[in-house]
Amino acid sequence: MKKVLLTSLVIFTALVSSFAQFGTCAPDQSYQDSLPGVYPLPYDEATNPFGGITDSACLNKNYQFIFTAAVGDTLNFGGTPYLLDSIRITGVTGLPAGFDYNCSNSSCTFLQNQLGCAVVFGKATNPADIGQHELFISAIVYTGGLPIPLTFPNPLIAPGHFYLYVLEENSPNCSVFSSLFEVASEFESIRNVPNPFTAITTIEVESRESGNYQFQVSDMLGRVVHTQSVQIVEGLNQVEFDGSQLPDGLYLYTFSNGISQVTKKMQISR
Repeated sequence: MKKVLLTSLVIFTALVSSFAQFGTCAPDQSYQDSLPGVYPLPYDEATNPFGGITDSACLNKNYQFIFTAAVGDTLNFGGTPYLLDSIRITGVTGLPAGFDYNCSNSSCTFLQNQLGCAVVFGKATNPADIGQHELFISAIVYTGGLPIPLTFPNPLIAPGHFYLYVLEENSPNCSVFSSLFEVASEFESIRNVPNPFTAITTIEVESRESGNYQFQVSDMLGRVVHTQSVQIVEGLNQVEFDGSQLPDGLYLYTFSNGISQVTKKMQISR
């Protein structure tokens, strides 16, 4: 979905509040200034091996996965740009029994230059559903009032696959929904300076608590370009990142301890 439209439903994603309810979603505001697209983009072994639905479901366990949608000004289809009015999600096929989807508004319609989200959620209870399920998202794109039906992934604008895996009950590789999910509330503030930067930037984290975190940097296609473990202490922390070997562009950096996480954007510009 990233080439522009769903490319217009955006990933990732799970930065919801600590009081999030099962089957609901909130768009990730860090994508406000991003190119139109869906994050994460579809999985493709050659071009986007870290994309697609990154969490697996467990039999008899509540599960949900959030796509964040950013609708821009235009949709490029077949080399022709079309002015976007809005995009409406009309369905998700391929879901296991017991699964459904919801959007951040009742009509599943996202207007030009608006963020939205869609959440796939449910509980698989039939052992016959263990395995791989390929999902397809149906949408109608409105350009100048003209409706254009599209399905994503799409070989012309969003190639790849959205695979949802249902695993055995209590498998260690499952993501289980918890209403206690937090967005790194222990961090008072986080920023990187300078931003934009040419080679090296310093991420400054003001934390209320100490703990071990994974620091990860990925590009806007979801490809991980750097990862390391860091020790965060109470007070001001500084983590230096060397991006001198990376091409210019926007990047996401995340601090996660397995319970909470926070994601911010930074830009390399030379």
